[in-house]
Amino acid sequence: MAAFTRDPVSVLFDRGARVLLERVYANPGTWQGTRLADPSAEHRGYFASMYGIDVDGPDNAPTVSGKRQNAYTRWGRGFTRAVYYQHRWYSGTRGGGWRDTRRTTKRNAGALELEWGRRVPARGVIPAGRAVRARLLRGGQAADRAVQQHGYTDRIFTADGQAAGRSAVAAGRDWGG
Repeated sequence: MAAFTRDPVSVLFDRGARVLLERVYANPGTWQGTRLADPSAEHRGYFASMYGIDVDGPDNAPTVSGKRQNAYTRWGRGFTRAVYYQHRWYSGTRGGGWRDTRRTTKRNAGALELEWGRRVPARGVIPAGRAVRARLLRGGQAADRAVQQHGYTDRIFTADGQAAGRSAVAAGRDWGG
């Protein structure tokens, strides 16, 4: 089995993902928002020349069902991937904060939800971008209810841990492995 590599766009967002997640963890059950700034000309040029990725284009990584979360652009999906990656592999030390090393197994506590909103114009020094918000429902009944609201095509995993409709098909990614 080949080793998988991370989406290079998502790596750029690790710090911002952690900032959003810190607010989410401090306020469980409530939506916490941020704005994902539009990519700069430098970002566009770098990802196009290094990886052939159009960050303004659609996210073409296929899923089992063919359905994807609508993060609007490849740039938005990179942010989504960073949020879930940081949540699963680096969050939740007992005293809070972040782990220095990756977990050996992914975090399964709570149900993390991410929603994308409208385009937001520049405002003073705050650049134009897209509104995004996240919340964490604690484990137990609240998390079970949140998961059960979604059918097979809307879930990444089934209740028994098998791949569901939103599981990625690695062979179709626009980056390695």
